[in-house]
Amino acid sequence: MYRATTAIDRIYNLIRELSDEGRTVRMADIVERCTSKGFTHDQINECIEEYEELNVWQVNQARTTVTFV
Repeated sequence: MYRATTAIDRIYNLIRELSDEGRTVRMADIVERCTSKGFTHDQINECIEEYEELNVWQVNQARTTVTFV
């Protein structure tokens, strides 16, 4: 079984879990879930930016939601 090893991988997996209810996830929910697991705001932002560059998801202009492509 594959186990995520980097903080970015683990944050991505948490965001995927939040998206099970739909394609769009509120940024507030992402921050709440990830910080409760011990991740920093910098790590969360790094993950969001990395996967946005890979076109896995899009962040709205106000940076309040993440939508999977």
